[in-house]
Amino acid sequence: MGDEKTIYRERTHWPGWVNAIFWTAILGSSYPLLAGWDTDLDLGARVATVGSIVGVAVAVKLVLGGLTVLVQETRIFIHLGSAPLLRRNVPYADIEGLASVQYRPIREFGGWGIRGWGRRKAWTARGDRAVVLTLVGARELYIGSDRPQRLEERIRTAAADQFAA
Repeated sequence: MGDEKTIYRERTHWPGWVNAIFWTAILGSSYPLLAGWDTDLDLGARVATVGSIVGVAVAVKLVLGGLTVLVQETRIFIHLGSAPLLRRNVPYADIEGLASVQYRPIREFGGWGIRGWGRRKAWTARGDRAVVLTLVGARELYIGSDRPQRLEERIRTAAADQFAA
């Protein structure tokens, strides 16, 4: 993430129902294996296999679980999950405008996550509110937020006169 100072940080978690479905699917599919149903594996091998399944689930959650937005001195740094493997930098110099919006994520982007095509992209974790950045080249980037007006204000304050919004 560099040595740049973070002025504002916002974390949008997966909705509770997504977490419930995710962990129910992981644990529900692991229980029969752990209980020894329809398997010839000994207890040690079953425990190791279930441990591996849960480990992979935790890794998926770290990489994809939620959205983090950092408003920094010269840019906006966005990443999914807790580990910034899937990330994007938006320098303030690339921003021509921004606004808080309410939108339809399923209709407009096919759902949540990293979505979009062409000149319209979205980075979201839940909900129907975002800050939409108008970028050079007539591109749009939707950044999902539970508090889009606050995020917009923090971006405007941090960017000061770096863009004409």
